[in-house]
Amino acid sequence: MRGLLALMVVCVASNFVSCVVTIYSPMDKVLVLSVPHGPRAPSNVSLVCGEAYKDQDVVWKKNGQSTRYVGNQLTVRVEEMMAGNFSCHLRHDGSYLNHTLVLVQLNPDNETVLLEKLSGGSDTQHILCSGHNYSGSFDCRWIKKRENAAVLLVKAERNSTAIACEVEADGSGVRCNERGCVKLEESRVIDFSVYIYSNARLEKYSRVFFLRDIVIPGRVTNLRVEGESFLWEEPEFWEKPCSFYKLQFEVKRVQQGASCQAPALKEKTEIMDVKSFHIYKKKPKKYVFCVRAQASYTGAPWGEYSELSLPLITQVKVTEAENEKDFRETTHPAAKSSTASL
Repeated sequence: MRGLLALMVVCVASNFVSCVVTIYSPMDKVLVLSVPHGPRAPSNVSLVCGEAYKDQDVVWKKNGQSTRYVGNQLTVRVEEMMAGNFSCHLRHDGSYLNHTLVLVQLNPDNETVLLEKLSGGSDTQHILCSGHNYSGSFDCRWIKKRENAAVLLVKAERNSTAIACEVEADGSGVRCNERGCVKLEESRVIDFSVYIYSNARLEKYSRVFFLRDIVIPGRVTNLRVEGESFLWEEPEFWEKPCSFYKLQFEVKRVQQGASCQAPALKEKTEIMDVKSFHIYKKKPKKYVFCVRAQASYTGAPWGEYSELSLPLITQVKVTEAENEKDFRETTHPAAKSSTASL
């Protein structure tokens, strides 16, 4: 990757707010003009087809269309967002030789138009990142406002060490994989950036986070009832060798047919670190057990609920009087020492 190339000052009139344009190359065959907001002077950009073609009869195209530009070197004038892809070709047969994509980035880059704002976590942002465990893999996603918006470059690193990322086919996200499990508490953040462009406009979107802040466990598995206990197992992809933080679980009982987002019946929602929950012997109505997981001590979001619908726990006929008695014993434990928890 090439660094900063030059600072170019081009003033063709005295009434422009700023004349300073920074030109840099974030990757091979790409030049970016970082320009100020508001009225500004046009910029002159020097392009070279290549040292190997200096003695060739070269012509240039812009975005696939023929231009008047000829020769191995040329200077193009960029006004507002009128940049694009400049390619050089042999004149006699039109053979492709090389190209440079020239993009324009507003500075400061705080008026974004290419990605939607997403709601998630503790704030509103353009990029949402999440992981299912501490194996080092995580996903970042976004929603494009413009159909032709595309990913130019993705950069992810921790402590100046690059993290490999692969862009999804539709350009709406990436999957990154940091080698090695996170077995110790993180001391350095992950720095993630994606460069999105549409036509000649370039925008950079960034997030900085610890893996522990984005790990959201998957759904718990193997929900079942054994005797008087409601049991479950850890999420399928919760890899124990790579899990620095243990899981805690939220368990509640909701009315049959209700969503797990509904308030719990009579008993309060329980938070626990074991994978079992004691249930009553007598419950004349059907209900749903709901359980979800969270990495303990991190403050990261809870995972999605898993649920198990239960019929009667016992076939014994229960009268209304017995129901009322059970309820009094549940809400007033002192009335009978044998009161059970949910």
